[in-house]
Amino acid sequence: MKAWTRRDLTIVPLDGAQDCIVIACDSCGGVGLKEGDVFRLPPRYTAKFTARVALTEVICSGALPVAVANGVSSEMHPTGEETVLGIKDELKNASLTDIVLTGSTEENFAASMTALAITVIGTAKLSELRFKNAIDGDKLVLLGSPKAGTEVDLESAGFYLEIAWLLSMPEVKEIVPVGSKGVAYEAETLSALSGMSFKPYETEIDYFKSAGPATCLLVLCSEAAADKIIKNYPTATVIGKMQ
Repeated sequence: MKAWTRRDLTIVPLDGAQDCIVIACDSCGGVGLKEGDVFRLPPRYTAKFTARVALTEVICSGALPVAVANGVSSEMHPTGEETVLGIKDELKNASLTDIVLTGSTEENFAASMTALAITVIGTAKLSELRFKNAIDGDKLVLLGSPKAGTEVDLESAGFYLEIAWLLSMPEVKEIVPVGSKGVAYEAETLSALSGMSFKPYETEIDYFKSAGPATCLLVLCSEAAADKIIKNYPTATVIGKMQ
């Protein structure tokens, strides 16, 4: 079997097509403490949230992250060192201890702007990947809310506990971390993958606002599962349905 993609993920089947590798990546530029940075933030936090995006993508698929690679377009001291600390902070949030962490820095030229790319590699059984087509009447539930820039809580720990609970529910068909393209884009993408259309409900949520470093999750599920999610997480919102 050949490699294929699902949203921002790349899936590579292995020998016998029973197991696979799941790959996600994220990048961030202009966020740091260098002269040319647009948004001022210690690089430890830049790394933490960049890692969060890629880690969340892989975990939401049902795969287990086994390696993280970072490309730091800056010097090792102090930016590279802070980057490693930020990634380790996020791995702790995700309760991932047995994982390979590798990377590279730029030592030949002085950088005036912070730039970072992080790739997360996970493994899974193909049969256990959480990519199921929607049917008429399925709901889309949003956990969290779109936030970006100064709105983001720097000490937040991500959605890892919520994702584990959602993956334990067979009625949950797919979980999507929402990023800079917004809720509406991810909802339309999910509906298109199933050959369906998305009917949004009127809420106070801005469906077109950037969700920055995965500050909310979009959950495709049955109506019964949506009720369970709302009961367990009262702040979650049913934002629409498939038809």
